[in-house]
Amino acid sequence: MVLRLWHLQARLAYGATPRARGALGAFFTTPKITPTEAQVKAQTKVANESSQSAQIRLVTYLRNPQGREVARTESKQTVAAGASATLVQTLVVKSPERWSVEKPALYTAFTEVYQGQQLLDQVETPFGIRSISFDAQHGFRLNGQTVKLKGGCIHHDNGPLGTRAYDRAEERKIELLKASGYNAIRCSHNPPSPTLLAACDRLGMLVIDEAFDMWRHGKNPHDYHLYFDKWWQQDVASMVQRDRNHPSIILWSLGNEIPERGTPEGVKTARQLADYIRTLDSTRAITAAVNGLGPDKDPYFAVLDVAGYNYAAGGDHHQADIYAKDHARLPKRIMYGAESYPLEAFGSWMGVLDHPYVVGDFVWTAVDYIGEASIGWLGYWQYQQFYPWNLAFCGDIDICGWKRPQSYYREALWKENQVSLFVKPPRLLSP
Repeated sequence: MVLRLWHLQARLAYGATPRARGALGAFFTTPKITPTEAQVKAQTKVANESSQSAQIRLVTYLRNPQGREVARTESKQTVAAGASATLVQTLVVKSPERWSVEKPALYTAFTEVYQGQQLLDQVETPFGIRSISFDAQHGFRLNGQTVKLKGGCIHHDNGPLGTRAYDRAEERKIELLKASGYNAIRCSHNPPSPTLLAACDRLGMLVIDEAFDMWRHGKNPHDYHLYFDKWWQQDVASMVQRDRNHPSIILWSLGNEIPERGTPEGVKTARQLADYIRTLDSTRAITAAVNGLGPDKDPYFAVLDVAGYNYAAGGDHHQADIYAKDHARLPKRIMYGAESYPLEAFGSWMGVLDHPYVVGDFVWTAVDYIGEASIGWLGYWQYQQFYPWNLAFCGDIDICGWKRPQSYYREALWKENQVSLFVKPPRLLSP
């Protein structure tokens, strides 16, 4: 008799065992939270891989951040041979500790499958009790409180360590950003490692989890557009089912600067992606990062819950503001700066502070990365003698983890009572 929680894909992708953390079979949400109690909804898919039907007993129990058991329930279900069943359970946690940026309290769910008294499979899933919402009047709210997103885009590489996701390197990246005033990251332009998301859960960093950099129309001859039609659904499912228990994730992103974003074809694909994600997780809003801003993108934005604006605010916040113009046209649209220039940090952040419907700003980039060599040099009206550069040279934090001057400036923008001193380098005067 082979019965198990449904997480074959986790095994195949990550070499996990039946007792792997964060397997795909168990999904936990918190639909109702009050100061006195929280309702935790557990949806667990159980697969019967044997040749005969089986009656199973599903036991789910929760431990609080201190490791004490605070809720338990069990259900019985007959699962046909070669079939699977999804069991829905509700648990109640008294006096819940809410997950937040300041106090990222993590609960742990334990899910066990029994046949009679025999334990057949089990999984352990960290999760958080918290509520999130977006609206044009209050912006982004976490546990009912408005939070402005002090954000940055990050790539998946770890500088001189390459693109491998070493656990400590991923954790250190989030620690450095947290210490520099960030409370949010955008994973550009692909889902991050599980270790990075676990660090965001543990340290209190909000996350935009992003799927694609292109759909059917390519940006390069051999990129993902060659495989989109065959693989998009499986890849989206892999992202959402793997990551949906992370309390740090607040938005699912359909993609970045999609070439067909201003066309009827792009609108149709965006709707297809968004509708599919909602079948996997209806608790989070959906976004995308859009460049070439203008009214022609309105049908595309209409498919999304939250609109990501790339390079919108400009250097002087007193100039004509695309945020305010679009709000006048479409007062219910919720916006944020999905990418902004470091040199325009002041204007970009004033756009967030001035408008409740602008929920945050994400600089390109929070951490420097290998690739797009010298865009931080060429993009800022300087000399074009960039050979032999390898780095983008646009990050607040360099690839070794050192803060660059723009990071100190951002701290002065973001942190209360922060003093930063800026000194120009000395220049030798001609005699």
